[in-house]
Amino acid sequence: MPPVRSGAALRPRARLGAVAVALALAAAACSGGGGDEGAGLDAEFRPTPGERDVQFLGAAKLKMGATLAVPEGAKGALPAVLIVPAPGAANREGPLTARPADHLYKDLSATVTAAGMVTMRYDHRGIGDSQLETGQQLSWDDMVADAREALAFLSQRQEVDGSRIAVVGHDMGGAIALSIAAGDNRVKSVALISTPGRPLVDVMADGYKYTHGPVSESAYRAMIDGLMTTGALPPREAMRPEFQTNLPPNQDAFFKGMFSVDPATLARAVKVPVLMATGERSVTVTATDTQRLTQNLGGKAEAVLAVNSSATLQQVLQPVIRPFDPLDMDSHGLGPPVADAPRQQATLDKIASFVGGSLGARAT
Repeated sequence: MPPVRSGAALRPRARLGAVAVALALAAAACSGGGGDEGAGLDAEFRPTPGERDVQFLGAAKLKMGATLAVPEGAKGALPAVLIVPAPGAANREGPLTARPADHLYKDLSATVTAAGMVTMRYDHRGIGDSQLETGQQLSWDDMVADAREALAFLSQRQEVDGSRIAVVGHDMGGAIALSIAAGDNRVKSVALISTPGRPLVDVMADGYKYTHGPVSESAYRAMIDGLMTTGALPPREAMRPEFQTNLPPNQDAFFKGMFSVDPATLARAVKVPVLMATGERSVTVTATDTQRLTQNLGGKAEAVLAVNSSATLQQVLQPVIRPFDPLDMDSHGLGPPVADAPRQQATLDKIASFVGGSLGARAT
């Protein structure tokens, strides 16, 4: 870091649940639904100054928990940034599998608000205060729709100038950010953090090849090809051991939807400026992804490489190769970073400067 951590504890009820899926990793305005300020606030959780818990309605009217952060001493309606989380083991604060938990999104929010913008970050469906209803299935399309509803809700806040919004997405949350930015004239820019520029199967297979070898890579590709053809994954006991823990049962439709996405194809419809930030030590999302996105983006593209950093922009102080696990962002680089590994603050500052410049923000 030195992290821009604000010191608030992670929610004690940050539940992964059955839909903690295997991923360490548009459209006209939708109705934002009703938002209840303070809804879902845990008694033990205390937002830092300028932050407040809010709630909006996602796809199928699912109640979604979020945190709104407003610059100290703000007056009038300000430009705003929506932070879209990675699907899987991450909540509104950041990835959950690291020890201690990685507060990437909270750190990013603190940097952006210091640059004079409102931010909103949220628990994706199935996590934290965005729990699915009984019998409700996870859907990739619903996750995209949730982000659109979050954008609509944010644009309607009295603290926000709804005509000046940027979207930041992490990992496959970046693919969601590209989806909602296309065709929505409220979105003036997009920033992507470690977002694939290839179909997800290529990214994941490369990870398995790096730590488990070419046989594992081939097996993973064959398994996903089967999913795309039949709509089903094999029984867990029939999978190679390295695949079993990160592909939970009863989520095959979600996985098929997510693996159907090609972020580069989504990029072609995005005409606003896009910044792509990648960790130099990442072994999954790499320069190959940045190049493919750049070639397909319909607007201005800019790339920044976070020197000696992991996929969540943490400095790698003790490089160690560990078995690839899609749920564990530390395994996407040469980590894990030690507990007090500093965030690559220069990259967070670059993201804030980039979106702030597109929105006409003024630092507080």
